[in-house]
Amino acid sequence: MSLIIIIIIGFLFLVNCKTERKTKKFQSDLNLKKNLADFTKQMNEKDTVKIFAELNMEWWIRRDELVITKKNNEIRLQATIKEDTTFQMKYQMRINKLPTVILKDTNNALEKHFVNKIGRTKDKTIRQYIYKIMGPNDTLIFYTNGLGDKGGEVRDYYDLMNKYYPNNSEFKLPEVEIEKVDDFRF
Repeated sequence: MSLIIIIIIGFLFLVNCKTERKTKKFQSDLNLKKNLADFTKQMNEKDTVKIFAELNMEWWIRRDELVITKKNNEIRLQATIKEDTTFQMKYQMRINKLPTVILKDTNNALEKHFVNKIGRTKDKTIRQYIYKIMGPNDTLIFYTNGLGDKGGEVRDYYDLMNKYYPNNSEFKLPEVEIEKVDDFRF
């Protein structure tokens, strides 16, 4: 009988010790609004930054998802392309997960791309966004104004991504043939 009491007391003591040890929840110090110019340097091993690039134009639907993490003191970029190849807005998405690359930016090209466009976060009345950058503590949304503006931003985004995924067809602009027309009048 005394053995059973000792086992019960020991079990209760063990359970009590486990419940007292509560794990401390990680709280990131990364703040994109304050550290956009060098957020990859401010990241720690537990931080993740996600960038959604909405490249939709007219009947073309494409969303790129970039995940930036830090592991072994290296900044890693993982890009996933989601594109509706029907051009009929059926959202039958082709998904292409590109290989992870190590960012070796000594000049912070990724951050500079967004810092140069910070003015696009101010006006929330414009109907479409091009980028949504989500950090552990805040989110930045970058807007465009009309189709021409969006097209220029898509071109800039492709130029940026070509630095990290050179010669990848996902970031090549289509060749455009300009047809010469004789005697064209309005």
